[in-house]
Amino acid sequence: MHGQRLRFDYRFREILARCNEWLTEFHDDALIRSFAAFGGLGSRALNGLDLYDRAVQAPDADRKSRQVALTAIWFADHLDEQPDMLLRLSDEMMARGDDDANIHYRRAAALRRLGRYDEALTEIDLAIDRFGVGNMLVHEQYAQERRTIIHTRDMRRGAAEEAARLGDEMAARVDERIDQASAALEEKIDEASQRLAQRVSFAQELVSEGLLKMVEVLGLFVTLLGFLIGSGAVLVKSKTFSERAVAMTVVVVGALVFFGLLRLVTHVRRRPS
Repeated sequence: MHGQRLRFDYRFREILARCNEWLTEFHDDALIRSFAAFGGLGSRALNGLDLYDRAVQAPDADRKSRQVALTAIWFADHLDEQPDMLLRLSDEMMARGDDDANIHYRRAAALRRLGRYDEALTEIDLAIDRFGVGNMLVHEQYAQERRTIIHTRDMRRGAAEEAARLGDEMAARVDERIDQASAALEEKIDEASQRLAQRVSFAQELVSEGLLKMVEVLGLFVTLLGFLIGSGAVLVKSKTFSERAVAMTVVVVGALVFFGLLRLVTHVRRRPS
């Protein structure tokens, strides 16, 4: 009776200290071990989980001791595996026929923590149906758990939808940026291609002009050669001084004309800016 009173008053440290005294007298009593587990897990003692394991594995464990152990693990919200442990113990209790409203209430809380909201609603509805009438405080506690499950479910769904919306929006923005970057890159490539085409065209024009000038220069040299040969023949055949002077004048004038034509042909047109 003392242990039950401390349990309902949630005096975790006090009940744990009392159990250390009671176990020296009652040794391995399952109910006292469950009280110890309740105090250990509620106060987050380092040996709380070990006390819980000893309580549920006690040879004389019964419905009352398992109920206390179930409440003990329900308070162990600092343990990551708490929901799974609570479901395992409640499954074992229901398999033994220990089925009541409080077990479904604890299971609903565990399923809520695991994010299994539809199952949690089923469990809390079973708890409310099996509780009956007469204790409005406990009934309101069950109803509050039901509201918490629904609110948590709706918040998670809303968060998931918002995350999906933000993900789609970010993906759209990324695609838009990629399209803009691709368009800019294509524009730069087109500009570079145009500049390259202009340079290639100018280079081809220069090569064509160069080849044409080479042909013109070659023609001039051939003409000069013929002119020189003809002029030399005239000089050789000239007998008088005046004839030779005229022949030399023709050679000089021809040479000047040749160099003028050569200057004109070899002039390279400058590239426009």
